[in-house]
Amino acid sequence: MTPTRVSGTFPGGASPRLLGHLPRHLSQSAAALVLSVLADQLVPIYGQGGRSRQALAAGFNRRMCICAVDDDRIVGILGIQTEAAGFMDMRFSTLQRFYGIFGSLWRLALLAFLHHSPMAGEAHIDGVAVAPAYRGRGIGTAMITALAAWAAGQGLSMVSLEVVDTNPRAQTLYRHLGFRVVREQTVWPVGNLSGFRSSTVMIKPLA
Repeated sequence: MTPTRVSGTFPGGASPRLLGHLPRHLSQSAAALVLSVLADQLVPIYGQGGRSRQALAAGFNRRMCICAVDDDRIVGILGIQTEAAGFMDMRFSTLQRFYGIFGSLWRLALLAFLHHSPMAGEAHIDGVAVAPAYRGRGIGTAMITALAAWAAGQGLSMVSLEVVDTNPRAQTLYRHLGFRVVREQTVWPVGNLSGFRSSTVMIKPLA
């Protein structure tokens, strides 16, 4: 996608740019943002601190995301997963570098419960994270809108996402953006560890 500006008023004056990739030098800060915003889902698996950030960043497919960048700082990121590739492309060999064999095995098993396998024609949102100082300013909406435009340009037929039951505000936003609920599902055992019991799958048709 072509870099664009997010409309609105932002700290520091200039509005963030949307990029269709994650610059390599911002991978660690992107991992820190993702871990902080999606802590309920990811901290029980990756833990906290430098090792968790390094492990998460090592599994990023930097071409499968949309980023909001303000003055060379990551302020928002949206992961993309299709039938062919995904943003959080975590593999045993990657995890083993940071957690060893046993630590990698149980983490990979828990990640499997969070994994969504997109169908042909589907672009799945593999997590949305916006920095606290930039929330409520349209960055999340701009990234989702950019994803829908990209997916339509790729000939895909829908955008999907999952939202946990402890985040009703996000579900309201997604409904406003044209998503509809298709099903609810339990997220065991990750939900038990994280404090949420279920997630809602929502889709936005592009045709």
